[in-house]
Amino acid sequence: MTTVSKSDIYRLLPSVDELLHSPDLQPLIEEEGQPAVADAVRVVLKKLREEIGAGRLASAEGVRVATAELGEAITRQLRSSMDFSLKPVINATGVILHTNLGRAPLSESALRRASEVAGRYSNLEFDVASGTRGKRDVH
Repeated sequence: MTTVSKSDIYRLLPSVDELLHSPDLQPLIEEEGQPAVADAVRVVLKKLREEIGAGRLASAEGVRVATAELGEAITRQLRSSMDFSLKPVINATGVILHTNLGRAPLSESALRRASEVAGRYSNLEFDVASGTRGKRDVH
């Protein structure tokens, strides 16, 4: 039985560039952009390197099996990293203005107005009357 060194096992991992040029990732790059996919590739490869370093991925065959699933692992990582972190929750605490739950919900009219203004340029730090720089906290 041949002993394979960790450095030999690390060499079996594809490079970031190699993965970014693989046909399997091209649809993902077109959909989400090369920088986002490259970040996901780096995270997945880092996890594999950690597995090798910890001795949990210690054979050439294990690396072959792990790298066969790289496309799916990269896709999962990308979707996870692009998922919104803020999610709706139910405040069942009895505390109306709960600081850990985003304080008080905005009314429908406030949400509509914020959407109207935040969706385009506004006079956030501009005084329209004087034509000079304004203060954002006067609004």
